[in-house]
Amino acid sequence: MIRSFRRHLLNRFVLRPSRNELVYAPKERVLVTVDRVTDEYFVEYRRARGDGTTGELSPDHQPLDLMILKFPGTAGRAERASDWPCRFLPQATVKICTWNAPGYGASSGRATLANIAHRASRFWSLVTSGLPARRPRIWLIGNSLGCATATYLASQTNVQIEGLILRNPPPLIQTVKRVARRYPLGHLTDAIAESVPAEMNLSLTAPLAHVPTVMLQSERDQLVPPPLQMEVFDALPGPKRLVVMEGLDHDGIATDEHENEIGRAIHWLWQQSGR
Repeated sequence: MIRSFRRHLLNRFVLRPSRNELVYAPKERVLVTVDRVTDEYFVEYRRARGDGTTGELSPDHQPLDLMILKFPGTAGRAERASDWPCRFLPQATVKICTWNAPGYGASSGRATLANIAHRASRFWSLVTSGLPARRPRIWLIGNSLGCATATYLASQTNVQIEGLILRNPPPLIQTVKRVARRYPLGHLTDAIAESVPAEMNLSLTAPLAHVPTVMLQSERDQLVPPPLQMEVFDALPGPKRLVVMEGLDHDGIATDEHENEIGRAIHWLWQQSGR
């Protein structure tokens, strides 16, 4: 009972779900309901031309060179996902699938940290079950809290992927404690922070993610400071590359000044994941 109450408070502290209708064109909306459980995700097909531009493709275009699964942050929605990082890729046909976690958009269920990992595994099965024997490379991309989801999947032995991209990954226990200490008696929330489900604890899952990884780090991140992010980066066992985006806060938008280094990192990941 006490553990359940702590996790309830943690969910209220961390998650920012919404269900309002959002514009999602030109993406395709997909709803899959099995056993009264509905998962919503959005699909976009792009053609990377290798010159920094992309073009839209029809869903029946084959074969695919790359499939990207995206996991938004704590207040993010799949409808708002872009076609990043397609413009950095060499010529390639790309399918991007972005998921709404339980409690977000039309995905059924309550928005809880404990629900996310199980349902993410279900999403993985939904989008990869029909792939041909000669399947495309698969990358997982997480933003903020979505990094915990992506890294959990990457840590599973039954999930085969070729690349992982994380932006500002939060080790949740340390991050929640740090934010709570901004307030009087914030130290009393330590037990709440420590109730993070193991599946969403990057300190536990990152060491098991044996996959080439690019981590994008906002230099002036005030929500998840770089030293906390580096705990995640240092724990990753596979080939990895760090890109520090100078001058940016947690939700800052990368500028032309960051593009060259980001592009080199994505090209490195492409080469690594092709081996």
